[in-house]
Amino acid sequence: MSLDKWAKNWKGPGKRETIGEKVKNLINPPGPVRHQVVNAVYRLTSQIHKLDYSLSKLQAYDKQLFEKTVNALIEGDKTKARMYANEVAEIRKMAKIILTVRHTLERVKIRLDTFLIVGDVQANLAPAVVALKGVAGYLKGMMPDVFAELMDIDEALQATMMQTAVAAPGMIGGDIVTEEAQKILKDAAIVAEQRLKQNFPELPVIEGIPGQTGAQQASIEEGK
Repeated sequence: MSLDKWAKNWKGPGKRETIGEKVKNLINPPGPVRHQVVNAVYRLTSQIHKLDYSLSKLQAYDKQLFEKTVNALIEGDKTKARMYANEVAEIRKMAKIILTVRHTLERVKIRLDTFLIVGDVQANLAPAVVALKGVAGYLKGMMPDVFAELMDIDEALQATMMQTAVAAPGMIGGDIVTEEAQKILKDAAIVAEQRLKQNFPELPVIEGIPGQTGAQQASIEEGK
């Protein structure tokens, strides 16, 4: 695609259209590329806010159960402490998933923001789009409404990319793109791990049960 054609797609449909193009656009208007990307950014931001709200609720519930775990230990009731600690472990598994998704969405949003600011035809959004689709699946059973919205955003971005020179046909499934998408997910998981350790205090060690931290995924049930 030439720079002239890309510029026309960026600004929206040109004034000169063939009869066939007019009919096609009348049935299914393509819309300006910039408008589509701005809309995707807005929708991603909305989903990030939803994830932040869910995280705040999980953190508050985790704090309650953490205190109950400590109090049960003080009272010498290890059975009850194990029960509460097990619930804490499950909450933190959910929190880590949400944090990973959240930080992945942030990285996708940054790429879209850069695309809007720079307007570079060489900018590569493909890895971000692949990462978005991959991470959305984490929420399929946990937050189905967010999952559905992210999948819809992914489809919209793929359609947008086909109107620009950002990705050549077939590039989305390329090895380089997949590798970079995996790096985005890996980096997001690392940040999520760090945030989990910062925001969720380490569980006290219970006799016969491995101490639980934000990084550990072993079930507390192993100590029973």
